[in-house]
Amino acid sequence: MSGELEFGEEDRTQTLLQVWDLCLALLSTKVSPVTFNSFLSDTRPLSYTGNVVTLGVANPFAREWLESRAANAIRSALEFHLNTSGLQVKIVVMPRETSIPGAASGRKDASDAKRVLQPKLPLDEGEDAGATEAASTMSVKPSTTPPRVTPKSSGSRSGSKGAVPALPGLPLNERFTFETFVVGRSNRLAFAGAMNVAERPGAVYNPLFLYGGSGLGKTHLLHAIAHAIKRTNPKMRVAYVSGEYFAQHYINALKEHATDEFRRQYREIDVWLVDDIQFIAGKEHTKEEFFHTFNVLYQSGRQVVIASERSPRDLNTMDERLRSRFQSGLIADIGPPDLETRIAILEMCRQREGAEVSDEVLHYIGSAIQSNIRALEGALTRLLAYSSVMGVPPTVELAQNVLGEYLIDKPIPARGLTPEAIIQAVADQFGVDAAEIVGTNRNKDVSLARHVAMYLCRELLPEQRARHIGAAFGRRDHTTFLYACQRIITLQEIDPELRQAILRLRRSLGR
Repeated sequence: MSGELEFGEEDRTQTLLQVWDLCLALLSTKVSPVTFNSFLSDTRPLSYTGNVVTLGVANPFAREWLESRAANAIRSALEFHLNTSGLQVKIVVMPRETSIPGAASGRKDASDAKRVLQPKLPLDEGEDAGATEAASTMSVKPSTTPPRVTPKSSGSRSGSKGAVPALPGLPLNERFTFETFVVGRSNRLAFAGAMNVAERPGAVYNPLFLYGGSGLGKTHLLHAIAHAIKRTNPKMRVAYVSGEYFAQHYINALKEHATDEFRRQYREIDVWLVDDIQFIAGKEHTKEEFFHTFNVLYQSGRQVVIASERSPRDLNTMDERLRSRFQSGLIADIGPPDLETRIAILEMCRQREGAEVSDEVLHYIGSAIQSNIRALEGALTRLLAYSSVMGVPPTVELAQNVLGEYLIDKPIPARGLTPEAIIQAVADQFGVDAAEIVGTNRNKDVSLARHVAMYLCRELLPEQRARHIGAAFGRRDHTTFLYACQRIITLQEIDPELRQAILRLRRSLGR
């Protein structure tokens, strides 16, 4: 006998309620502030039966996060304060109306809006990222139309010379939060970088440059940063714009002779989130204005986050001075999600829609659609809509019939791959013309694209004669190909951006 008193279930649960705040105090020293503030501080003690302690959380994302990243710390804290060992901790999702009679009153139930994330989020530790709850915002249909810019009159706002200018920007999607972002191998660095920026805007990773293909989550992370900062630092001026919005806004200012007010609007921003920066790449005057706006914000310690479909290296029509500034912070690639991540995304969609879809169907959709998140969500939405209209369950067979030619990815089969197809894919990736790759242009960006295309042709088309491949490149000889391949092999070892670009090209070419 251990000498300890034996409690009934009711007594045990009451004891758990009494010590839970002590457990939280201990846990706050054992896990990262992001994990504690985002998940643990709102976790509720539900029951203590036998050697099983049941805790309640608000949603499946929180449960998964705590089970994978804080389970040992929670168990240790409970065993310490309950003076026992061998506990099992069960984490369940609570209904919204769940309340725990007798729970300690010292909990900060209404302090969500005032919580501030603490500055700690090492990228290389187990707890490398967290999630924050969405700010309560109105659901507004996004618009790309910028506001009219008019010169400030003496009667605007307070009428004083230092009146705060209007905040430019597009509306935020209330669903795009860190909580609803599914983290996988292909986006882990981008997610961690975004979380760091949300915690300490302007202090780390400035600028943060996110790049990747369409529909992979760049916009989601920009919105999540905005939501988190607005929630923890409500006085900060946070503006989310697209490259198209900025360009049109600047054109309007030129037409209305209101460039001074335009500059005030942008240069008094605290956090500037710019999506689809590649849109302004070919607009000389807009690029110049963007450069000066970026410099003012960057040099005064304000946070800038940029998203693009291409890496800074591949923005060939951008000025070198802009590209070098983009590369001065953290550059994070977001690649296509792997199978596990795709299925997790579909599971979150199933949860959000409250739909009854089997894991087998989700696995089928996740295996068939590999390109981007929008296609995944669109496929599931289409399947559910068809199932509802026809009054039949959403089975794998139905998915095969309904999705068929519409959303299932069909990469180029290896047998149909040609040097010309590879050259065009590389040209699209690097933002150059295919004619320049096969021509004599010695520009360093074109030269790199040419060597990548040669390397991929040798790698992906081993069965084709060297003479046939050489003809596609303007009849270049064997030694030129050897040099190109050796250069790309060497560069991939020291340049992770180039390595990722080549991996994306392989995927797009079906290899």
